[in-house]
Amino acid sequence: MKKFPIIIALILFSFSYAFAQREITINEECVYLDELTASHVPHNKVKCGIEAGKKVTISKDIIQKHINEAGIKGTVIADVIVFRQWEKLSYDKVAKLIKEEYTKAYPNVEISIEQIRIPDNLYDIDNGNLKLTVDTVKLGSSYAEVRIENSKYQIYYYVKGFKDAYITKERVKAGQSLADKVTVEKVDITNIKGELVKDMNNAAAAKNMPAGKILTTDLISEKPALKKGEAVKIVVSNGILYIETQGVVEENALPGKKVLVRNIASQKVITASYLGNGVVKADF
Repeated sequence: MKKFPIIIALILFSFSYAFAQREITINEECVYLDELTASHVPHNKVKCGIEAGKKVTISKDIIQKHINEAGIKGTVIADVIVFRQWEKLSYDKVAKLIKEEYTKAYPNVEISIEQIRIPDNLYDIDNGNLKLTVDTVKLGSSYAEVRIENSKYQIYYYVKGFKDAYITKERVKAGQSLADKVTVEKVDITNIKGELVKDMNNAAAAKNMPAGKILTTDLISEKPALKKGEAVKIVVSNGILYIETQGVVEENALPGKKVLVRNIASQKVITASYLGNGVVKADF
């Protein structure tokens, strides 16, 4: 007779289930019945609006109600704690933050974020207020540092910069004037070495350059007022004595700059200042 209740209980149990899930983790805002019961019951929504990083408790009575409505025989014997994971840090959010920092560092440059590598285990735990430490010393390959509590992560990226710049329209020889040989175009300056030329007034090529060359300050020189070998009038004056003689410049002459000049009469090379209009003033 003692075995009879046990047999009845086994028979009853064979037609129903006991659901005893205690705690689960989800990665979206809704939790479903099959998740709460760890079973193959219908995938019906039980609760939505669960915030990232939050824990909520779903009572066994609520779960039981959904079980009954689904026509499932079973008994829920415990509440279930549901934890929603933080959302993974998104590419778009990281790109926006990096671009903001580079725009501050390079206000006249158009910034483009080309590549970002974000660790798979990096979640946006600051819930919209995440801050990155970005190294904006140079364009190109770099990384940002993310601090989460006591842990540090690195996000690697590649950033490009675009800016209007002077470029050569045709092949230019060293010493040639650049007045009619350049145009302005928006170019990729990511890997440009040196400072872009800002003023083309009186500029000449410092070396031979092909068409399409982006001009930096090391590639140009001031256009000479006189070229090496041209004739000049040498003036010597100290307020009392005034002498004029003929000479030739031994190097290109620039207005107001020192230049080496050969005195034709004596064949001596002296240093003089170019005054303009073919006149140099010798140091007395």
